[in-house]
Amino acid sequence: MMRLLSIGIDCVSSAIFVIPALAILQCTIYRKWEFKPFCVKLIFAFYAIAMFSVVGVPAVGTFQIDFGLNLIPFADIVNSPFAYMKNTILNIILFIPMGFFVPAVWKNYRSFKTMFFMGLAVSLGIELLQIFTFRLTDIDDLITNTAGTVLGYEISRRFSFPFSLKSVDSKGILVRYEPVLILAVTLLVSMFLKPIVSDGIWNIVLSCP
Repeated sequence: MMRLLSIGIDCVSSAIFVIPALAILQCTIYRKWEFKPFCVKLIFAFYAIAMFSVVGVPAVGTFQIDFGLNLIPFADIVNSPFAYMKNTILNIILFIPMGFFVPAVWKNYRSFKTMFFMGLAVSLGIELLQIFTFRLTDIDDLITNTAGTVLGYEISRRFSFPFSLKSVDSKGILVRYEPVLILAVTLLVSMFLKPIVSDGIWNIVLSCP
């Protein structure tokens, strides 16, 4: 329950900054305002916020270097098989929406290779950031997160990429990297701006009887 509350507070705190940032991004890329594409991309941004919250992306004010590394694949499956399988399944599920949503909206991402490397890059970035937290930087997470992205892509392909928007069919450089820019915006908000609001909300919540 507290974990869900934490994710909810993170989403609300980030939305204050992400919504205007996405509006500016859309107007910069397309030189016009379109409500439907904005809402679709906002859904993706909220997913990214929740994902960064779940994996524990640190706020810059809480950085502490901890080189807790696991570079041996599947090492924990023998010692803790139940916990390992649970973590594996949750990691895969967590990244399925990204693999599904990105190619469904942006045609430039409709290839297995592109989504494989996108999932790998995002997961690698998260794992490197976890060096600055109390969490373990784990190669198994890298593998399962990438697998979740690829699985999401295959599901989206089976549904013939259902959310395609005409406004994102352009081959412009900013359009091509729009989902990456959205991920970057939400990541920066999560690290730098979200704590300004979320800390205040937590103070209110914890002070309630």
